[in-house]
Amino acid sequence: MLTALTVKKHERRKGMKGLVDRLKRDRAVVQVKRARGVYLKQITYISYGRKPRFEKLEKIIGDSKKRIICSPKIDFHDECGFRRFENSDFTARLCTNLAICLLSMCDFAEKLKIGIYDPDGRDSEFLKYVMKYSSDVTVVTNSPDVYYDENELIMENMGACATVTKRTEELELCQLIIAPRTIENTFSSNDKTLILTNGRPKAEVLGEIYYKYYFKMPNGFDRIKPQEIETEYFCSALYSLGRQYSLGSIVPTMCSNFSTSQTVKSLYAQFEKINKTVE
Repeated sequence: MLTALTVKKHERRKGMKGLVDRLKRDRAVVQVKRARGVYLKQITYISYGRKPRFEKLEKIIGDSKKRIICSPKIDFHDECGFRRFENSDFTARLCTNLAICLLSMCDFAEKLKIGIYDPDGRDSEFLKYVMKYSSDVTVVTNSPDVYYDENELIMENMGACATVTKRTEELELCQLIIAPRTIENTFSSNDKTLILTNGRPKAEVLGEIYYKYYFKMPNGFDRIKPQEIETEYFCSALYSLGRQYSLGSIVPTMCSNFSTSQTVKSLYAQFEKINKTVE
């Protein structure tokens, strides 16, 4: 069962009513919701004090204390031992699915130089899908052994292989760079490079970067999603904690960055401009 937490702070009133509020005890309301075989325990904690006393929820939350689905605005103090659920696997799939969607729309993908930035080697299985569209693929990773095994299989099945290196400079000439995880360190690129990644980069990188994805949540799950929880984050919990792996096939309909939003169609148009510089 998944566990979601919402905190509602009771508005502090003045005078005698305020005194009465201070005498009230914090309380929790628990609802169990179900959709498509997934059970969600929705806990609404109503706080009358200055700071929520999360230790009161220990028995209600149980063994979910290290993976609570909640807003990033909730500040768990260290003493309570509670942790917000965090996992990037689902968003990594959104990123790679959009990349494959774009490549499948192109009749010029084979002319493109494509880069995959995967420092930890967590997304090596993605390589074979990219190699279906282009043989000019460079992987930058600190775990080359993982990709060597993948490369061997691709060579056997497709008769081609990617360049695998630790040198970030090798990405500089790429027209498309796919970084399935959050970019934490800078790498070589150029201002015309289209970069798809997972979450806002923590390092400065040149290029047209998109890192936020939008899609329609499958029917049913919207009925159990807490209102203040973002769709992408909630689906991440369904995917990783609820084992709803079918969500991993979702292709985003839009993406955005610091200031711009793009539909798949408009992003493709931008990709087509890149192709003109390659010809």
